[in-house]
Amino acid sequence: MFSQQIARGGRRISQMARGGQQPSLAALRGVAQRRCYAEAAQAAPKGRVGRSLGLLLYGVAFSGLGAAATFYSMVQKGFASFTDAESAKLFVPDSDELQQIEETINNHPLVQELRSRPEFKESRPHLKMSAEVRSRTLTGGALQGDGMIMVPPVAFIEDGGKSIVSVTYIGDKLCGHPGLVHGGLLATMLDEGLARGCFDALPHKIAVTANLEINYRKPTQANSFLVLRGKTVKVEGRKAWAEGCIETLPGPGEKPVVLVEAKGLFISPKYAALMPRIN
Repeated sequence: MFSQQIARGGRRISQMARGGQQPSLAALRGVAQRRCYAEAAQAAPKGRVGRSLGLLLYGVAFSGLGAAATFYSMVQKGFASFTDAESAKLFVPDSDELQQIEETINNHPLVQELRSRPEFKESRPHLKMSAEVRSRTLTGGALQGDGMIMVPPVAFIEDGGKSIVSVTYIGDKLCGHPGLVHGGLLATMLDEGLARGCFDALPHKIAVTANLEINYRKPTQANSFLVLRGKTVKVEGRKAWAEGCIETLPGPGEKPVVLVEAKGLFISPKYAALMPRIN
């Protein structure tokens, strides 16, 4: 009975999606709720101990439902309010310093080369979100501003979630030691960057981090341009493995210096199947 209800609910949502309609939060919650009940009921043992374990299973099930509802709410409030192309044109420097940073990025040979390659799509990922959602994020809100992440990072993502190259500028207010960028920020950048690069290789175009390994190679100077590179090396169903690094943005005649390396496992969550896509 439960499985029949879930199947019918899932078919209704799939039909709505194919017809271009956004399923309501109530519809999504209903299907997820029936699935939670079904899974908990099938797994719960009998007897007094069974009832206690059953309550625990219900709690776990509804925590997953809460995550799904929260994610859907973020989508409805503008988690992806702009397309890649639109986001790439949204940033307007409001000072001479930011204008100079922007021009350095736009005029660099690496950026110009990536713009000439049709297999890469350019975006400013944080600017795809609405201002309301962005203000509640770490790298898109709290860490953006004077002396921090000075301009929204420019990202180039290869079709099919094969790779990512991102360029940003970090000021001197995100240091662990004076003049040196905090290692936690670099780990966060790699966490987000490697995940974002493999989104399109996964079934639901979204992922959460299951494992992340960081190796710091050299100190990262503040007030510097940084290049994040990531490559998707393996995909199995809802799982993607990616590797990458952060390196310096080289000047004329220079070679980039690798500062941090990372590899990680990223998983598209099961509840994402109930969510509208957020390309």
